[in-house]
Amino acid sequence: MGPALTLYLVTVLVAAPVVGWRLAASGVLRLTPREVVYRSGMATSWFLALAGTAVLWIEQGPGPAQVGFASLPVVTGVLWSAGTLAVLLAGMGLFSLLSRLLGRGESADLVHLIPATRRERWLFAGLSVTAGITEEFIYRGIALTTLAGWPWLQPWGGPWPAAAVVAAAFGLGHGYQDGLGMMRAGVLGFLLAIPMLLTGSLLPGMAAHAALDLTVLARRPEAHRRKAQEPLREAS
Repeated sequence: MGPALTLYLVTVLVAAPVVGWRLAASGVLRLTPREVVYRSGMATSWFLALAGTAVLWIEQGPGPAQVGFASLPVVTGVLWSAGTLAVLLAGMGLFSLLSRLLGRGESADLVHLIPATRRERWLFAGLSVTAGITEEFIYRGIALTTLAGWPWLQPWGGPWPAAAVVAAAFGLGHGYQDGLGMMRAGVLGFLLAIPMLLTGSLLPGMAAHAALDLTVLARRPEAHRRKAQEPLREAS
């Protein structure tokens, strides 16, 4: 692994979570118009994905197939995508139950990001598809593939510990979702690594990730905001 790839991984796995924490702590996110957040999120994600592509090309690192851009038979791909989405939804359901048992709602930043207008919903759909493609490529493609090749991880199972490390960084990068939300993101991130590790393709994970994010559009924004804030009112 050359210096450019090392710097890229440090940026994605260390710097990005730190920036996320600082934004969450500052309260800037909830004060920023949603459209601005959506657009900047898409721009940043595509920039990091393109930067990762450039780094792999410069260092003559893993080829497209090695980082998950491998096709699957149509039926196999659909089944893996649907199965991964079902597992992700089940995980979301368990965390929702845990949240209710603990009497906690979603973080103010996450509630703020729920789209409320038709224009916001279209932009959020674009952000969801962007996240499905770019985040899977960045985390489960470049980062997971690179870390899985590290010699010191081989005695511990190679790709699976690497998937855990990447999932932890992925969860910590969701600092705006508070502690329980970061744990949820980390668990979902690990689940998204499973189709990549077992099929060698990012495509099921990309499809499932995008579809999971798009389920937000099926929610009623105001009702969701009231529900998320109920535990806070009860505790006050």
